[in-house]
Amino acid sequence: MAIRLSFGEPRIVAQGPTYEQAGWGTHQFPEIRRLPDGRLAVSYHIVADTTEAYGLERGWATSSDGGRSWSDVTPEELPAVKARFGTRLPSGRNLRFIMPKPYPISPELHAKLTKIVGRGKNCIAMEDVPDGLFPKTWLFAVSGPETLEEEQYYCDLDFPGMTTGLTTGAIIRPCPFGAMKVAPDGSVWIARYANGRNPVNMGYTGFYACYYFRSTDEGRSFRLMSWIQYLPDTNDFPEAFLTEGFCEPDICWMPDGSMITVMRTGSFTPSYIARSTDGGRTWSKPERFDDFGVYPQLLHLKCGVTLCSYGRPALRVRATRDPSGMKWEEPCELMPSLYGKQEPWARSCFYTGLLPLDDDTAMLVFTDFQIPDKNGVKRKTVMVRTVHAECH
Repeated sequence: MAIRLSFGEPRIVAQGPTYEQAGWGTHQFPEIRRLPDGRLAVSYHIVADTTEAYGLERGWATSSDGGRSWSDVTPEELPAVKARFGTRLPSGRNLRFIMPKPYPISPELHAKLTKIVGRGKNCIAMEDVPDGLFPKTWLFAVSGPETLEEEQYYCDLDFPGMTTGLTTGAIIRPCPFGAMKVAPDGSVWIARYANGRNPVNMGYTGFYACYYFRSTDEGRSFRLMSWIQYLPDTNDFPEAFLTEGFCEPDICWMPDGSMITVMRTGSFTPSYIARSTDGGRTWSKPERFDDFGVYPQLLHLKCGVTLCSYGRPALRVRATRDPSGMKWEEPCELMPSLYGKQEPWARSCFYTGLLPLDDDTAMLVFTDFQIPDKNGVKRKTVMVRTVHAECH
């Protein structure tokens, strides 16, 4: 049964400076949620895309009319919006992870850790970081269904082989930095990536790898369930050894009871898909999903259609009704690349987010850096448009 995707008119969420003024970072990397009061909320990056910017505030906007118009969140509203922007737990509470700022360290410790960076990457085994600097786990905030007051806590984390990295005068603190979703059985999952290290024998892979965590106590503790390491294969694509590895994974539970994950390998290198039939404990050999695909986002709609949005150097949305999630329709291209590999960043960051609106419709949030303002000046812009799935 073929799937026909139709798309609503793009709507502006927020506009920033021009690409020429700001460069890379601001008005990028959007996320979208529905708040308990029915409003839609979008969060987006407003500072440079650097490790030094970790933990800084983001931009926020809300819509009370289904995404047709948007308003900036005021400082007075912000605590309430942030407290409700996280993942809705089975108990009705809201859970979000907090990205902490890098931890300043002495020049002597910075020099010492620099000498042990693994395999030529900014990759330091967490056990090589002195104890007592900061908790070697993830920081969360949770609020109850009837209160906006958040409780912050560090989770009990089982992550053998965890790594971190350095930035200017500081060390990067642990953070999930990935998709957090609730499974059909009520468990909470986080799919994240890191500089690759084998959790069994602690060996370095030299590439990014994807790691999958599960919590059965609503985020109080997380346990590493599985990982997918990147194994370069030049028979699949010639630049296999020159890419980043598997990173930016998302996960989705399929109608046949399996799980799928879609992963990036780079800006212009293939994206891959893998499937688990044992609850995320093991994964099939990754298969090519498309010729590119940064930050792939998966969403299963109640009508039976699963969507995936991804990009760079173009913006695409793809759909499937296959219960296993392994057979997909041809992609729809919403934003062709105007610049190719030379300067794709001048068009968009090509990061997206998906939110269900009803049984067969989703809201897509994305960026376009070439949207004119009222004076005709092309500015970096966060946008939304609906995606409607119709089966024939």
